[in-house]
Amino acid sequence: MPKICLDAGHNNSGADTGAAGNNLREELLTLDICQRIKALLELNDFEVVMTREGDFVNGPHNTVNESLQTRCNIANKAEADLFISVHINAGGGTGQEIYICGGGGQAEKFAKISLYYLLQQCAWKDRGVKTSNFLVLENTTMPAILTENGFIDNAADASLLRAEDFRQKIAVAHAKAICDYYKQTYNDKQAPVSSPTAEALSSIVNKISAEDDSHLTDKTKQALVLLKQAIKLLEESR
Repeated sequence: MPKICLDAGHNNSGADTGAAGNNLREELLTLDICQRIKALLELNDFEVVMTREGDFVNGPHNTVNESLQTRCNIANKAEADLFISVHINAGGGTGQEIYICGGGGQAEKFAKISLYYLLQQCAWKDRGVKTSNFLVLENTTMPAILTENGFIDNAADASLLRAEDFRQKIAVAHAKAICDYYKQTYNDKQAPVSSPTAEALSSIVNKISAEDDSHLTDKTKQALVLLKQAIKLLEESR
């Protein structure tokens, strides 16, 4: 399966910190979103490399350029197939935009797919796909994009970004775009949750019934009766 490098923009302190506004910090939001994307991609059988899994990028970061180059080095060394740097914008605007290094290649193709899903999932204002000479786009050896997901200094955007369910929407959009780029059906399967067996339930009920039930309320006793009936139905349905 393809190997995806996720870059949670900025560090928690030092030279390469992100934007702040409306009591939010970019570097915390980007890490949260990337962790969500990672979980979704792994459910879809992608291999994922993270440039940052905590407060700092996984390598030298004493200067901004050093921090940025470390991110490129991680992706290049891992021989990742795609590089996605996740950011939150600032500067008084609103909406979604995506940056690539130059037009006409696989990065532009992937950026357009990503923009489609981000607009669909999040209903952002469309700010388009743009080109820039950002270091993480220039110095990576695979198709690379940088997503700017709303504006942290815009009260309305910040209100959305503050909500966990909205950040999950951003993550789902990124994951769906990656699946689409590789012509793979997106699967939102979840890890199976095992149900208690009839034997396990029966053991619990029998233990409770064997004890002094004088402390149990009438409602609790009625619930135990219903549970016993449910266990019987489970056993008969085998």
